[in-house]
Amino acid sequence: MDLLKNLAVEILSLSSTATSLMWNTMKRIEKLKEQHAEQDLRELFCSEVNNEVLKKISEEDEYFETDEGALWDIFRREDVPKLTKYLEKHHKEFRHMYCCPVTQVVHPIHDETIYLTRYHKRKLKEEFCIEPWTFTQKLGDAVLLPAGCPHQVRNLKSCIKIGHGFVSPENVGKCLRLSNEYHLLPPNHDSRDDKFEIKKIIVFAMDQALKYLNQS
Repeated sequence: MDLLKNLAVEILSLSSTATSLMWNTMKRIEKLKEQHAEQDLRELFCSEVNNEVLKKISEEDEYFETDEGALWDIFRREDVPKLTKYLEKHHKEFRHMYCCPVTQVVHPIHDETIYLTRYHKRKLKEEFCIEPWTFTQKLGDAVLLPAGCPHQVRNLKSCIKIGHGFVSPENVGKCLRLSNEYHLLPPNHDSRDDKFEIKKIIVFAMDQALKYLNQS
């Protein structure tokens, strides 16, 4: 009987300790969520070096809906040279993982270390007269990206993305140009791998076309 009592006391003690630990963990999680939400707003509306304009931009800009899925910005292919110049000029104003400053860039677009905030999108328009198509992707929406169009996407809530790449005949030239840009990157660059394998696609397409012509 004493053994059962001791066992019951120990179980209750462990249960109480586990509940206390769980409560403290949940409190820390909620605190982190609040900090991340504040950081998201800072990064979306302006950069670290321009915090003084955060309030002004958030008041003047359109209402920011935090309950949506993903925020997209897609630039035109024709605007790539101007976008590249802007990113090279202002790259030190941006922050990457763990809020570390972007100290250098190899290729400002292919590095994938820069996110244009609302502040910088305004500044880009003022300096180079270009701006992206901006829209919110909601549940069930599909986004079709034209070949060679730089883009950035930011999840506004927890999301699972399903992506599929393909090459259309009309965009073979654009894909070849991108493939050549990847090959010019340093050997240890994350984007150096040939993601398109466009030359293989062309060879197989020509082989199929020749087989079809020989049969007819």
